[in-house]
Amino acid sequence: MALKALEDILPVSQEELLHRGLLAVLTERIWHLKERLRQLADQHGSLSRLERRIKAEGVSPDDHSLYHDWLEWRAAQHELDRLLEALKTL
Repeated sequence: MALKALEDILPVSQEELLHRGLLAVLTERIWHLKERLRQLADQHGSLSRLERRIKAEGVSPDDHSLYHDWLEWRAAQHELDRLLEALKTL
């Protein structure tokens, strides 16, 4: 259904529909990222603790899970920071 048709049915403008939809998508993604960061923190304590462990133990050629978690943690935190900044502008 086109936005114009929804605007005719609902008591909100197309702009408001887009705004609310964007907020819903942002909120869902932020929740997902926070949940994943919580899981990583439960597993490793903190990002700095994980970094210290990687430095101390190194990365096994057979098991890259620590390094993978470190990459995922940094990427998720970066994305979360950007989304939270974007949310402030809406």
